[in-house]
Amino acid sequence: MSQAGVRRAVAAPGGAGVPQPGPLGPVLVVIAGLPGSGKTTLLRRLLERAGNLPASPTGLDAEEVAARLRESGLTVPYRVLRPVVHVAHRWRVLRVLAGPAPVVLLSDPWTSGPWRRAVLAAGRCAGRSVRLVVLDVPAETAVAGQRVRGRTIPARRMRRHTARWTRGLTELPADAVLVSRSQADRLTLDAVVGGAPAA
Repeated sequence: MSQAGVRRAVAAPGGAGVPQPGPLGPVLVVIAGLPGSGKTTLLRRLLERAGNLPASPTGLDAEEVAARLRESGLTVPYRVLRPVVHVAHRWRVLRVLAGPAPVVLLSDPWTSGPWRRAVLAAGRCAGRSVRLVVLDVPAETAVAGQRVRGRTIPARRMRRHTARWTRGLTELPADAVLVSRSQADRLTLDAVVGGAPAA
């Protein structure tokens, strides 16, 4: 699917046994973007702007896992902690997707093919529709964002993310929503969940 077929957001107000948040049923909202692009900020903002959803949404972000590990007293550098964070985060994602939460928000670089397939398969098994929100942020801006948050990733790893991200932009489903940072500032969860499901 060409990126030309992907719609840009218009920021407006807005399985068995799984509770229904509305007529569309349980939903997974994926917030995709390069490391440092602002995924965590957008996730937190959408959680704060849950609007008229009948049930509280559940947010899943690797930074929350990292923070909990640090609070437990671990003082090792993040580069050592990162593999533990990733495993714990991904296990939690799959567990929550299979559970009763009606609306799940996941922030993820979305650059790993096997992980994307695992997440989407878990969502389908739980009867969830998918909304894909793509933070359209240049790599240079994302790197600057990493510096601001005080945690950067190695340049080689960032180049790999960027290369996969660039390829992925040409394969987005037509109903994915691209947002700039300024558009993301005005986006609401009602507007996202009310959109058409991504393939």
